[in-house]
Amino acid sequence: MKAKTSINLDTKLINTVKRIANNRNITQTEVITEYIKQGIKKEPKKNKIKLKMLVEQDPDASIDDMIGAIKAPKGFNSVKAVDEIRKGEY
Repeated sequence: MKAKTSINLDTKLINTVKRIANNRNITQTEVITEYIKQGIKKEPKKNKIKLKMLVEQDPDASIDDMIGAIKAPKGFNSVKAVDEIRKGEY
C-alpha cells in the first residue's frame, strides 16, 4: 500500500538524493523510502505502530493471513470506517 504526500526538503538534501538515485539507477522515492525505513528501525519500540511488527515477521504474507488478527469493538461499522479513510476523515 502506498500513499502520496508532499514534503519540503532542503535543496542540498534533495540534490544528494537525486545523485544517489542516479548513481544507483533507482528512483528518488526508492532512495527516500529506504532511508526513512532505516531511520524508523532505529526508533524506540514505543514510537512504532504494532502492525509494522506483523509485516516484518512475514513480508510475503497476504491480507487474508491477517483476517481475525484485529478485533473491533461491538457496533463498529467497517464500511463506514473505510469510507472515512478514503475521504481523509479519520
